[in-house]
Amino acid sequence: MKKIALIRLTICLILVILLVISASTLADIALETNTKAEKYFEKANELLRRMDYEAAIAEYSKVINISSNSKIAKDAQYWIGQSHFRAGRFDAAKATFAKLIEQYPASAIVPVTKLMVGRVEQAKENEEKRRALSDASDKGYIIDPENGVKYTKTVTFAGKNDVIVDTIDSNKLGFVQLSPNGKFLLYKNLVVPLDGSESFELVDISATRCTWSPDGKNVAFHSGDAICIVPVSPETGRPTGPVRKLLNGPYKGGCKVSWSPDGKKLAFRRTGDKERGILGGDIWTLSVKDGSLSRITRDPHDEFGPKWSPDGKSIVYAMRRDRLSFWLISADGESPRKIIEPGGRCIPFWSPDGKWILYTLEGKIHLFGLDDNRKLTVSRRAVGKFFSWSPDGKKMLFYRRSYRYKYNIKVVSASGGPPLDIGKQITLYPVHLWTPDSKMIIAAGAAGEYEEPPYGIWISPLSGGYPALIEMDVSVDGEPFPFAVSPNAKKLAFSVKRDDGTEDLFVVPISLVNARTTGSAVKVFEVWRGGPAWNLSVNWSPDDTKLAIIHKEDLWIAPTNGDKPIQITDTPEMELIPIWSPNGKMISYTIYFEGIRAGLYVVPASGGKATRMSDAFSKNFAWSPDSKGITVVSDGIISIAPVAGSKIQQIAKLKDLDLKSVFSLRWSPDGRHIACVGNHTEKGDAGPIFVISAQGGKATTLVPNDTTYKYGLHWSPDGKWISYNSEGPVKVRPEGTMWAADFEEIVKKASR
Repeated sequence: MKKIALIRLTICLILVILLVISASTLADIALETNTKAEKYFEKANELLRRMDYEAAIAEYSKVINISSNSKIAKDAQYWIGQSHFRAGRFDAAKATFAKLIEQYPASAIVPVTKLMVGRVEQAKENEEKRRALSDASDKGYIIDPENGVKYTKTVTFAGKNDVIVDTIDSNKLGFVQLSPNGKFLLYKNLVVPLDGSESFELVDISATRCTWSPDGKNVAFHSGDAICIVPVSPETGRPTGPVRKLLNGPYKGGCKVSWSPDGKKLAFRRTGDKERGILGGDIWTLSVKDGSLSRITRDPHDEFGPKWSPDGKSIVYAMRRDRLSFWLISADGESPRKIIEPGGRCIPFWSPDGKWILYTLEGKIHLFGLDDNRKLTVSRRAVGKFFSWSPDGKKMLFYRRSYRYKYNIKVVSASGGPPLDIGKQITLYPVHLWTPDSKMIIAAGAAGEYEEPPYGIWISPLSGGYPALIEMDVSVDGEPFPFAVSPNAKKLAFSVKRDDGTEDLFVVPISLVNARTTGSAVKVFEVWRGGPAWNLSVNWSPDDTKLAIIHKEDLWIAPTNGDKPIQITDTPEMELIPIWSPNGKMISYTIYFEGIRAGLYVVPASGGKATRMSDAFSKNFAWSPDSKGITVVSDGIISIAPVAGSKIQQIAKLKDLDLKSVFSLRWSPDGRHIACVGNHTEKGDAGPIFVISAQGGKATTLVPNDTTYKYGLHWSPDGKWISYNSEGPVKVRPEGTMWAADFEEIVKKASR
């Protein structure tokens, strides 16, 4: 019997050992499988960003094949559906989403998947209309319907060579420049060949605002505070020698330097240097040979954006006084004269023949004739923005980027899953509001790829569909500027500018169903002198009966029925960002001391003594749902500081959440969770959104793969969704394109 027992014990031990070995082996296999799945998923995401839908689907399918039923496999199936949707294969997209919902009904990804089913159905209904409005650029040329100018597509940038993301500033131009021989583009620190070969870095140090010399043998650029130059080969675009520092500061920001036509000097706006007794804001020239400096302008006002004339005899530049103006001055600094006030923020450029000054405003090109003072305006459709002249100087060149830097609002399920864009082609600016039924989001925005009019308040359905613009039917003396809808979505605040630069504030009733104003406007504040922006200066009370307003750097309360406003604070410091407590009895605000330090204060809405709550900046606090405290982040801890009393409630330590910092705090409607954006120890500023339990500090991660800049979180009233403002480059078409139009034709047809 003892022998049998010993045999049984031996067998049991062997089985245990085998189980341990098997478990370890299985764990290793599982780890290897997860690692492979994550690599396939990351590769698929990158392919999707490049709009290579077939390749993305293939990689997502690999994830599903090797890690079926896992969370990452569910995500992969969702993004397969998204790939079909973005490729216009609506039936395949709908089938993929429906299968995901059927297979995993309890998954956190289901809420957003159900929304996508509705969006697919809407997109399919609009398919014929979208085809009719498809881009005419497929023909290879476009005839502008307004003026008859012909624009011809000359170069296409796709795949790894499609690297120009934020392209050209709408008013300043200059982010992209063509080489003098027409073989390369300069974009930031990248040289982009026009023959389709892959782009490469110009230099291995920090380099911004790069610009070719007239002969294409040198490139000037800024590196930190310095202006540098590097010799390059016109044929390869690559450096042929070391970087040479011409001016070792101080030089910060501003536009590119301008080469003289002979390549011997650079014109630039110099930053002030108190130690050397140099005032900032003047135009200087810099010798390429020996770095010697010459001061060109001596006006006390700020000058910038200098450009050398084609003959090298003059320099045109912009000057900022009460109004922006363009000036001409001789290359040796004599005889400055004003030539035009363009009417907006922009900088001047020369035409190659030296007869015209060019600038861009509000998406249009403006030409000013130096010989006859003629003013011409040139529209351009679907060809992007002007960025350079052809090497022979006869054509204007335009770049249409495949990317768009977009301000947007996104929504994510509070239980997880991927985010959804809300605005479609509308640019939705920071600050937004949920409707009380949690079905729509209201935000200020502008239509069009280049943020063209109409600007206004847009109503965006969560389920999809094109946003509706609220029609402003109001009788006021001036142009209404709508900016904020009340919490119950029944009133709208707007301002009207006065001749003296101040504004009047109004409130008007609205209907979301009809997307329009429905009654007479009430003036609630006269001769308003607000802060730097309305979203830092005006805030609705929770019951819609009052506005908290910053006027002349102090806090005021304006009843929306038109009663007399009441001044709440009277301090020498600047006060900004008024925020009502949830019960409407208190208001928090931030005081700025000398533009550097900030302090958070709370004051009764009826007036009285203010209480200093924290040194936290405005983005790092939130009212608690019961209005009894302020949630702040201090010394690496999220806690609630009571408005009255001394007991502080600690919620979580950032280091326990693997975070450096958090901001944009927002409580859930039920008071159980705090949503925030985290600056992650690994992901940095592109960190995800976190939902932190108020009891215990446990955190759930949302949108980990969204690398855009995120802020302005809001919970939907039903607590099911979290919306947030997002900004960053988004790929909106498969390829970037370059277009050309004959300059003589542009001038001729614009003169009609």
